[in-house]
Amino acid sequence: MAINIDKSALLGFNNSQDVINLQTKYTLFKRVVNIVFSVTCDEGFDPQLMKQALNKLFERNDCLRMTFVKDGKETKQYFVDHRTVGEISTVKFDTNGKMEAFINRFRRKPTNAYKGDVLRVVFAVNPEGKQMIIFKISHFSADTYGIGILVNDLFGVYNALRDGQELPPAPGSFAEIIRKDNEYRHAEALKKDEEFFHDYFFNRHPEPPIYCGTHGNKSDRWLKEKRKGHIGKTYLFIRCDTLGYQFTIPASINEKVLKWCTDNAISPSSFYYYTCSIAQSLINDRARNVLNIELLNCRGTVADRKAAGTKAQSVAIYTVVDYAKSFTENIKPVFDEQNEIYRHTRMSYLACEAMQHKAWNYSMLQSVNGVAFSFIPMAAPKGITLQVHSNGKGALFTYMALMHDLNTNEVYVNYDVQKLMVTPQQLIDFQNQYIRVIEAVLARPEEPLESVFTA
Repeated sequence: MAINIDKSALLGFNNSQDVINLQTKYTLFKRVVNIVFSVTCDEGFDPQLMKQALNKLFERNDCLRMTFVKDGKETKQYFVDHRTVGEISTVKFDTNGKMEAFINRFRRKPTNAYKGDVLRVVFAVNPEGKQMIIFKISHFSADTYGIGILVNDLFGVYNALRDGQELPPAPGSFAEIIRKDNEYRHAEALKKDEEFFHDYFFNRHPEPPIYCGTHGNKSDRWLKEKRKGHIGKTYLFIRCDTLGYQFTIPASINEKVLKWCTDNAISPSSFYYYTCSIAQSLINDRARNVLNIELLNCRGTVADRKAAGTKAQSVAIYTVVDYAKSFTENIKPVFDEQNEIYRHTRMSYLACEAMQHKAWNYSMLQSVNGVAFSFIPMAAPKGITLQVHSNGKGALFTYMALMHDLNTNEVYVNYDVQKLMVTPQQLIDFQNQYIRVIEAVLARPEEPLESVFTA
């Protein structure tokens, strides 16, 4: 296909887009390349005015105007000057079951991001009679961090149009971030990142994961481990279906977390990450090594953080739970390690992936089965509730996204779990254990964990 644009405008993939492009090549991953999320508006909205605001969203955020083309054997992207939201259908749900069934069909319906179809929108009315907007956005354009930026920009524009006020400043340019990433791949600094990750994957990891074969969670090896109760070890799976669940960490607990983190110079993300590791360890016979896959925000500057677009890069981190040490003694080395990894996350994801393949000797269709974890602070507009819905397909034991509502100080825990591998009672047990761990380490952070969590 001929490219009728200036080739200097073509850009390669950034780090996060690398792995999305890889995943689109395989059927079992196709459903995870889109994120389905919704906003519920307590006071409702004017559909015609909202459509105007959505068209402004496309105008102001170039991550919604990307298009991919072939340049020889390489796929590249460029950003068109104009694109609109198109027709928006409206649906009404009588029950929560009907709403979930619609969302399930909506997420499964294919889109062609390579031709610029990166955002679909549906207006809806939920069973409580509240107006909703349901979105499906391509991972090429935005992850959950970028979603927060887009939602805030949309409602900032909508309120300005409604009140006849000047539009708020637009987010930064995603194209410029992609351009910087392209330049970085040819920079000398990349060599240092490669050296770091080579040492990290080959010299720092303990024993490799347990391979369960192409039968995935129905394999004889997995069923044998499951009967033993070893559901939190590190496994390799193919073709796993997931279900989405939610629970809330109350503001009363989170406020204590934030105070402890401020007093001890530890990030809230690290706190919740490590308490999750302890909860996994306790459930699994106090396992010493826990594998989490942290979705690190690989952006550093204020300008980068203002731009919507792919922001996350996955890095596998083994966390050690030493029950002879206190929580404070345990978490500080993990926090330091996370910071060390953070400094190197501009390395190509596929380069990290290739090293993991060599270190763990598994193919491109297999994934580490652990807990993927991200912590996302977000201030949603007043009266707006944001919910990220399950993909329904994944190769991870659990994906947890903790969304810290800066307005209420509550933390909404959204997570996908393997539905053939986890029972409802196990979910309840994990939630209770997670809250128990958070409260216990806040009450006794300097005491050995073996004293805090007695048998």
